[in-house]
Amino acid sequence: MKSIKRIFTYAIVLTFLSSCGEDFLEIEVVDSITEDNFYQTDEQLLAGANSLYGQSFFTTNDKFMYSLDMLAGNSIGFESDAPWRLFSVGVNNGVLLEGWEGFYKGIADANQLLKVVSQPLNDEISEDVRNQVEGEARFVRAFSYFYLVRLWGEIPVIDEVTSDTSTLYPLNTVSSIYDFIESDLQKAAELLPDGTAGGIRVGKTAAWSYLAEMYLTRKEYDKARDYAQLVIDSGIHSLQANYQDQFINPSESVNGEGIYRWVWTSINGLWGIQNTNQAYLIASDDVIGNDGSFGSVSPSIDLFLSFDNVTDAGEEDLRRQWIICEPGRFYPELLTSEGGWTFPENGDDSSTRLRYRKYVVGSLEEHPNVFFMRTDMSTQLMRYADVLLIYAEAIMGDADSTGDATAVDAFNQIRRRAGLSEKGMITRQSLTDERRIEFAFEAGKFWLDLVRMDRETAKSIIRGQDRGTVNTLVPFNVESFFIENIDDNDFLLPIPSTELSFIDTASPAVDYVIND
Repeated sequence: MKSIKRIFTYAIVLTFLSSCGEDFLEIEVVDSITEDNFYQTDEQLLAGANSLYGQSFFTTNDKFMYSLDMLAGNSIGFESDAPWRLFSVGVNNGVLLEGWEGFYKGIADANQLLKVVSQPLNDEISEDVRNQVEGEARFVRAFSYFYLVRLWGEIPVIDEVTSDTSTLYPLNTVSSIYDFIESDLQKAAELLPDGTAGGIRVGKTAAWSYLAEMYLTRKEYDKARDYAQLVIDSGIHSLQANYQDQFINPSESVNGEGIYRWVWTSINGLWGIQNTNQAYLIASDDVIGNDGSFGSVSPSIDLFLSFDNVTDAGEEDLRRQWIICEPGRFYPELLTSEGGWTFPENGDDSSTRLRYRKYVVGSLEEHPNVFFMRTDMSTQLMRYADVLLIYAEAIMGDADSTGDATAVDAFNQIRRRAGLSEKGMITRQSLTDERRIEFAFEAGKFWLDLVRMDRETAKSIIRGQDRGTVNTLVPFNVESFFIENIDDNDFLLPIPSTELSFIDTASPAVDYVIND
């Protein structure tokens, strides 16, 4: 099972540069690197953890994350992507395997680092850096298992480096997996430094943020509120003034709002260290500077119409034009050699006549180091906006609404940035609607919201979504399609077929016992 039994080897050394204004990663080809001769200094140990900030998760970021938006009803893809829209993803689905492999690759790399820091290290490596790297590894391992348990449910927990291919791994119970996630995040919070606004490496606020989200998922609302409060009170993070900057400009994608992100570098000729997303979002070759753009994923009609759920009469959500390209919308920052780009009336050949603007960078005309499927745009995974909405929801708890002043203020901070009127009360529906827009096409968040929701409520939302296509624009004619049948099993993904021979799926899941 390659994804679980990953043997840790380095073919390249990834080294942080001193300035966030420069490329995050510098590539240096080296020969004969082993654990014994590599980790000699603080810088080398930190470099060993760099893959946790993106490279480990390349296959997950490539197509899997946006496929979760298809499950959620936010996106629609090519015919080959139909299983994600129709809840018929099978064990042989290639994108399914890519997602699974990416998360277990992150776990394998984290386990390797934990093995390294548990052994005697060179005297030149400081205790602070050793603790920091252990904290980073525990954090990323917890992050990976948090995604896996929500998406797949019972899975094997691998907590050490192994190359044994004969072991049949048991499935572990969901509750014990959550206990393991909690333990890793708690230890990470103790070990990590405070962090800085706009810093690339995670600090305590990252561990606190995911503890808050984990407790919210488990309906432990007081703990979720308290950990979100720690992040807020730290004063380290704040909302970006403009929503769009962190999604369209690589130089702005590492900022004070981001708490954990995958950071990519774009070097022509190298593969597996860059962000590939924009090639799947736009079909107009000239916009991203390449012949053969894919344009394989588009916003759904339902997502487009859902903006009406967060706006009052006469309002326009400022996020809208930066999330979705609509026919006739002008973007002066794209195709600058021709004075800008107007999204075509044919919808760029999209089946919904819409395209995503979010995560589209442009071409070399607009930004350096852009090579079609290679951009250095960071992937946002946890933002301060999420913490604010977690905080508001935790205060609301199981109630249908809240007028708590601190919860309402957190909620309204998001609305103010979007140019929307403030609310005096939050309802569960308004919070769901706000999260859907704020985090559209972002780390599968709306699907994960549906997964943690009351099952019947989630099913009702999905059955009410129009997952159809657009036949004509004038008049605007939608060929509607609705999911009629959905059951509890549809909220979990199947384990990829390539992994099944290494996992004991025939026996009941057992509790994982934390070893450290």
